Order: sequence, then C-alpha cells, then structure tokens
Amino acid sequence: MRAKTAAALLCVLIVLGAIPVALGAKPPRYSYRSTYTFENRGEESYIIVEDDTEIPLFIDNKWQSVIIIDSSHEILEELVDVDGNPVGFMDLPSEIQAGGTLVFSVEYLLESIGMEQPLIDPAQSGEISDIPERLVETYTLETETFRRNEEIEDLALELAAGKTDVLEIVTDILDWVVSRVSYRNFEVPLYPDETLEDLQGDCDDQAILMITMLRSLGIPAFLQIGVVFSDSISSEKASWEGHLTFVQEGMGWHGWAMVYVPPWGWIPVDLTLTSARDPLDMIQSAPEYASNIVTAFNVSEQHYIGGSRSSREMLVTSDIYITVTDIAIENTDTSFWNSYTLIGAGVIGGAVLVGIFVFLSRKNRG
Repeated sequence: MRAKTAAALLCVLIVLGAIPVALGAKPPRYSYRSTYTFENRGEESYIIVEDDTEIPLFIDNKWQSVIIIDSSHEILEELVDVDGNPVGFMDLPSEIQAGGTLVFSVEYLLESIGMEQPLIDPAQSGEISDIPERLVETYTLETETFRRNEEIEDLALELAAGKTDVLEIVTDILDWVVSRVSYRNFEVPLYPDETLEDLQGDCDDQAILMITMLRSLGIPAFLQIGVVFSDSISSEKASWEGHLTFVQEGMGWHGWAMVYVPPWGWIPVDLTLTSARDPLDMIQSAPEYASNIVTAFNVSEQHYIGGSRSSREMLVTSDIYITVTDIAIENTDTSFWNSYTLIGAGVIGGAVLVGIFVFLSRKNRG
C-alpha cells in the first residue's frame, strides 16, 4: 500500500548562504528514524505486497554519505530503480490479521558537507549547443511526471524567443514561474499543465512545471527530493481521508529542480525554500548547497504523480491506516543553517505533504 517515502515539501523560508566546512573538520552528521505503523481496521487479513516492504536508501555521492545503522527487520534485498535510486526491501510478515497492527522502522546515519557550490557568472554561461547530446537524449524526454501540452510548449518558446544562452533562459522561466504561481498545498502532486492552468502549487509542483518547460526547449532537468534537518521543524498531519498520518520532528521533506547549465553542469534551482526573489540570486544561493539538506532520490522517468494518485485511491478505499513518523535523533550541525524562520501556518504542512508523496509514489511509479 506504500510507495516511495518521498517527497516533498517543507516550505519553510530561510536566509540563504552556504557555509563551507572548515578544512580538516568533520562533516556535519545527522541521524533519523522512520517508523511505519500499518493498522488493519477491516474484518479480513491484509496481504503484505513487495511495495509495502520498500524503503529508501538515499543517494551516496561525493558530498554526502548515508548508511543504515539499525532496522527492526532484516533488509533482504537492495535494488536500483529506473532513475538510479537505491531502494531496499524489508523482511516483513506476509499479512496483517484483521484488527492487527504491524510496526517496522529503520534508522539512518547521514554525513553531509553540502553540494559543491560553483561561482556562477552570467558572462560565462554556455549555449544550448554546448549541452552534451547524451544528457539531452535522457533528460529532455516527455515522461509521466513531466507531461506537456501545446500551452506549456508555446509559453516556453515565448519566454526563450531569440535566446540561446542557457542561464538566461533558465532565469527567465524561473522568474515567470515564481512571479505568477502562488504557493498552495494539495493532497496529491500536480501535473505541470494543472499547475499552469490554476497558477497554484507547492515546491514540487512548481519545480515540475519549470522542469517541463525547460525539457521542451532541449535543456536537461529533473526533480530531486531530499530531507531538510532543522530543530525548528515539528508537525503532524492527517491526510487522505484519515488513512495516512505523517509526523515529523527535526526534519522535513522537500523538492527542487536540478538543471544542466554549461559550463557548471548540474545545479539546484529551488523555487520555494528561499527568501531571494531575483531569479539569478535564487540560483546563485540555492539552499541545497548547505550541509543540512540531504539528497534522497531523483525523479525523471518514474511515475511520481500518477503513482501518488493511484496509491491514494487504493489507500482510501481500503481498511488500512498508516502512520509514518520521521524523527531526527542526532544533529551535530551548529551553523545558522539550522535556524529557520517559519512563515505562515501552511508552510510546515507543505513539508508533510511532500513526505506523503515520497512515501506513496513508489507503488505505481513504473
């Protein structure tokens, strides 16, 4: 009944600026525990399927390292999904008896120094022709998540008319989206045409719209989901007609765009977790360069939106009630990055909803 504990949204606004790790210093370390409680309120047994046993394993790269230090049940198998994300499958009981409850958990240890931050000078930006063809072939496709229609394509062409400079095109599209799309949480992620039609959406909705427009122009882009650690995060939210409750303490899920801009390569573009308004400032000082944001997984080909919607339909028509509790256990990062300014009552709710999408999008992701 579950899918990727994913993604999504902690729309807390923070003062931007990356903090470099001192030479020779230990990287900031975080640990958190995810606990999943499945309650069967029906009169028949619920059969556990493979997707119910799936857990995210996070991405290891040159700026972050993630390991599992404890789990309630053995992890039987580790695989890589269609987007190259590592996932694990736990050895759970085969069923939950009528009226019964299944609880399982996993504890992660994460070390992060933050993404390497390039010096982005607009005068040095490359052109679309400078983008490697292999990236164009892979990351400009129309997929289930990044579907496009004539309106999206025409708008992208209008904003990029007469331009070949990639950074200029990216900043113009970013400026259009953040200046016209209002922040609003929904129970399921939106397709880009839906966000464009209503001009409303949360962090991943806005990122997906921007990514889709860029892809239609031949500029590689994909969605990235991660975890933001901060002592100020504390929330609990029931959703999906009460069948799913998400609890977060000291951490929250968030989504942003990754865009290929020559000569700097892949750079994060965050549309919501920022106090900057100028599009170039938003790109140059993206919060993802900080050590307290840890990348979990990438979304390019998987069915992030359709999977979430299918999972919601399956869950609300079942007798299963799920509680996901994410609690940060240790946080050695003492920088000001750990101090957030919470703006608006709906901000934390957004983080919870992204977490819900992350949790449930795997089941039908393709």
